[in-house]
Amino acid sequence: MSKLFTLLGVALAVSLFNVTLYAAEAKEGEKGMTEEELIPAKEPLVVKYIPIAPSPAKVSVAALSDVFKDAGTLSVPLQEQDKAFPNGGGSVKSVSIRAFHDGAYIYFLLEWIDATQDAIVLASPIEITGGGFRDSVALMFPIGKYAVIDVAHPFSPRMGDRDKPVNLWHWKADWEKDLSAGGLVDISSAYPTMHDDFASDEYILAIRNTLYKSVSYVSGGAAAGNVFSLPKARSVEDLNAVGFGTLTTQEHQDVAGNGVWKDGSWHVLITRP
Repeated sequence: MSKLFTLLGVALAVSLFNVTLYAAEAKEGEKGMTEEELIPAKEPLVVKYIPIAPSPAKVSVAALSDVFKDAGTLSVPLQEQDKAFPNGGGSVKSVSIRAFHDGAYIYFLLEWIDATQDAIVLASPIEITGGGFRDSVALMFPIGKYAVIDVAHPFSPRMGDRDKPVNLWHWKADWEKDLSAGGLVDISSAYPTMHDDFASDEYILAIRNTLYKSVSYVSGGAAAGNVFSLPKARSVEDLNAVGFGTLTTQEHQDVAGNGVWKDGSWHVLITRP
């Protein structure tokens, strides 16, 4: 493997805030891709070869923090997500990204300023508490060998298209929380002070401790194979897509990672062979 190579065609997304390195220009008056999105990043991300000996037994931000100090940094500006429902965003202006490889694995460290740590998929309704989505970040790569910059057939940075599929590595704060907790964070764990009208009713408690907690009663999502209902073995999901509405988890998961929120910033490590 080359000891130094350049990574091109990367698109980065923080929660619902997409930064697009390449895209097609929208027709005048249409709500779509802008001319600015067609412009590639001024500087590519350089991925250095840095040997690790020995390899960390468990991949984590802490274990590789010193190694990443020797990797170059690229600041990627973000833009609001205004192309598909739900619209909005813009609170995160940029993400810093570092990368290196050790000949066997490639490692990315993504960091951004975020005053709040949001680790619930969808918080309480907006009209009640202000609500919000969980924090997350993703890297997107074109699948196959083709020109990313092609005026005649432009590459779509928004989940690709049917002629040019993409692979995404999606880290999620709620998956990280589940992983740290050793299982799914259920309602009682997420809301420990929630009031229960029947907490003192022995009959109701008996039902809850048997039927309501039985696998047959509460495992609908797990029985259907819903990845959001299954215990998490990792905090990064490996997915493929051919456009909006086609995002699909891979049967074989190749990506791992770790995310840490500290002092008002997220530090997320993503790696794969």
